[in-house]
This record gives sequence, structure tokens and C-alpha cells, in this order.
Amino acid sequence: MQRLLTATLAATLFACASAEDPKPEPKPAEEKVIKFPGGGRAFPKRKRIEIDGYAVYPTRAPIELFACATNGKEHEAVLSLQCVPQDVHFALLIFGLKQKSDYPDRKGPEGLGDPAKPVGDKVVIWIEWELDNKKHRVRAEDLLTYGPPLAKRTMPRVGWTFAGSMVWERLDPDTNEKTGETIYMANRERTLIATLHDPTSVLDNPLVSGGDDRMLHPNLDLLPPRGTKIVMAIEVPNETDLKEMAKVEEEADTEYAKNIEQEWKEIEETVPTPDDVKPKADNGGPKVGEGK
Repeated sequence: MQRLLTATLAATLFACASAEDPKPEPKPAEEKVIKFPGGGRAFPKRKRIEIDGYAVYPTRAPIELFACATNGKEHEAVLSLQCVPQDVHFALLIFGLKQKSDYPDRKGPEGLGDPAKPVGDKVVIWIEWELDNKKHRVRAEDLLTYGPPLAKRTMPRVGWTFAGSMVWERLDPDTNEKTGETIYMANRERTLIATLHDPTSVLDNPLVSGGDDRMLHPNLDLLPPRGTKIVMAIEVPNETDLKEMAKVEEEADTEYAKNIEQEWKEIEETVPTPDDVKPKADNGGPKVGEGK
């Protein structure tokens, strides 16, 4: 009988202990992060790349780059990013994206401003920053005005093409023969994301208008102040997003071919000339440098 009571009590205590102190649930596995030696990080599971940087846009003039790498052409860019372009290239390959070299029958732009459309898979780019205790997350296209600046419209949301830059084979300066050495041009030029078609850039503007150096300007109404720290996120779109971007791209290319020149002409005709803004003559008084 004693043994039965002892066994019963032990079972009761064990049950109570189990109810009061359940075993802790296993922690979810931490997401794998690949950190780039030159700056930036990749999240393979989410197919997302994050790169730190800051706003650098200089003027209201047209630009050639949305983003350059450290010590790149900041006077032609909206953002400067702390990374090595080749690291971004490798991460996109790991994600399974195809670049222009995977399409041997299609060349894409062969020089700066070439109107040929770039070749490769699409990505979506977001820019994130915090200012005055408020967080912002904006599509890259929204930080650019499209066409004549007075039209006040932003770049169509068409994503960006993974063109994959280009490799230049070094030549011996004396013999003009190939030395066997190669240079990854995006690293050399520090061109990460082009607005004006550039075969050295890792990512390029997919629109036909990317061959027109008048088309894209910094959107000063939306961009954070110069020097603001930002994080740029490159993400692989899903099929729904890809279809929507393809539709927008087709519409934008058609509209550019049909109407852009007339639009530029109409707006240029409304811009004041130097004579229009010249100070008017006074009421007959002496001119500067003349005596009374």
C-alpha cells in the first residue's frame, strides 16, 4: 500500500511539475547572413541584399547613376553605397538570377547612352532611412523624376535589369597583345546602378529612354537631405510583380517613342529666356558708370 501511495504521489508531482515547467520550445533557426568583405550583406532565404550608404545627389541636373560604390562618381549619382560591385553581382548569381552573358544572342547597350535595352533578370530596389524619428521605405524609381522636370512625374516602376557589368581584358601597351589579366569594370568604374545605359554597371535602367541623358533627375521633393544614412535593399520580385513591371515598361517605352520630343518642346517653349528675366530699364536715369 505504501508503495502504491508513493508511486501515485510521485506521478502526481511529476505531472504538476510538467504542467508548471513545460519544456522550452526550440528557438527558430537564425536566418543565414552572408556578409560581403567590402560592405553589405545578403539574405539567401529571402533573396534580399542590404547595403549601407548615404544620399549624395548634387544638383537638379540630369544624372547618369542612381547609385555608385564608394569613391565613385558621386556628382552623377543619387546615392553612394559602401560596397564592392562584384559582391552584389555574385549574390545575385547565388539567388539564381540570369545576366546578359546568359543570353548570347542579345547584346544590350555597348556604350554609355546606347539606346539598346539592357539584358538580364529584373530586381526591385527599396531605399530605407530614418529621419526625425520617422522611418521611410521608398521604391528607387520614386526618388527620380522622369522626363522634363517641370512635368513633376516620377520614373515608372519598372524595376532594374541585372546586366552584370563587363570584363575587360588587359592589353600589353607595347605589343597590344592580351596579357591574360582581366578587370571587372563595375569595380573599376564603381558603377552599381545606372540611370543612363552603361555596360559597366551591375544593374541598369530597363527603359528605352535610358539611352536619353535628359530623362532622369533627382526627386528633390522626396529625397532625404544630403548626407542622410540610408540602407538600399535589392529584392527578387515574384511572378505577379514581374508581370506588372513588364506591363508598365511596355507602356512607358511606347509613350516615350510617341510623345517625349513634343513634350520637351512644349516645356522648353515655356521656360523663360535670359531676355525674359533681364531687369527692365529704369525711368531714364543715369546708367551704371555714368555721371549725373
